[in-house]
Amino acid sequence: MKSFSIPEDFPDRLVNSLGECRRLFGPAIGQDGVCRLTLAEEWKELSPAAIPLIPPKKMLLPPNDPLWTLTEDIYRSPAPPEPAALIGIPPCDLYGLAYLDLAFAEDPLYTRRREALLLVGAACTPGPECFCPPRREPPPFDLFLDDGRIWSGSPAGDGILAALTKELGEPEELPLPDGVLGGEGVRPPEDLERIFHASLHDPLWREVGARCVSCGACSAVCPTCYCYDAVDEALPGGEVTRIRQWDNCFFRNHALVAGGHNFRPTRSERLRFRFEHKLLGFGTLRGVSSCVGCGRCGRACPVDIDISEVLARLVSGEGT
Repeated sequence: MKSFSIPEDFPDRLVNSLGECRRLFGPAIGQDGVCRLTLAEEWKELSPAAIPLIPPKKMLLPPNDPLWTLTEDIYRSPAPPEPAALIGIPPCDLYGLAYLDLAFAEDPLYTRRREALLLVGAACTPGPECFCPPRREPPPFDLFLDDGRIWSGSPAGDGILAALTKELGEPEELPLPDGVLGGEGVRPPEDLERIFHASLHDPLWREVGARCVSCGACSAVCPTCYCYDAVDEALPGGEVTRIRQWDNCFFRNHALVAGGHNFRPTRSERLRFRFEHKLLGFGTLRGVSSCVGCGRCGRACPVDIDISEVLARLVSGEGT
């Protein structure tokens, strides 16, 4: 992969260059100690590779997202997205965006935003709650920064670096830094599908489900959870707007259908459903794990439920 040695102040100049034609967002730890994705103008304002509380999915799938508006029999789509860049993004969040790219590959609103979004990754130092699984392929990125080097991962990245060649030396073919391909955690076992289906009556789900308070914090902070509801907002003048709103599979109403039937009325059933979605996937993405091992869900859970611990117990048969 094409890589360049960079001077110490290069990230500042890169940010200045990127900011000339797009809005920049990146992780920044506030005075309250919470890391958030923040509008930034300078590299020094950021906390590169820190994990923001709410992941980058909010840039592509906002919590309240108007899909269309109908006025006097005329449908209007949302305005085209403005060019933007996410800078200083840790590898786990880049892998999270890779999964959303697959899940929303045919969603026009998502794909327009994604095409307008430049990704600048940064090497991280895994924290004690990280369990990123080992990967075979690098995550998607346009540029990737580590101490003293920059990599290009796309034609857009090549173009940006080409405009800065006077500040760069000769390119070298180098792999990404150690740790980008994960490895803090373990890859789910090959027979997880069989183990999961055999666990239908496993007391593990009842035990952990009894602790769960169904607050939905784990899904809200997950970089790949994307359940949503569609709500029509009608104004007195006749204008109607359809809004895609974040939903949550831990909420009791999520699986409630007409007639009052609920496919997952208990917390243990909803817990098992989320576990299946995270590690086994649905539909065309069956078999593709969407857990990137960032550890957000464990940190956000008020009763300390950790999906990696649930997986370990399930695989070991401890809950049976």
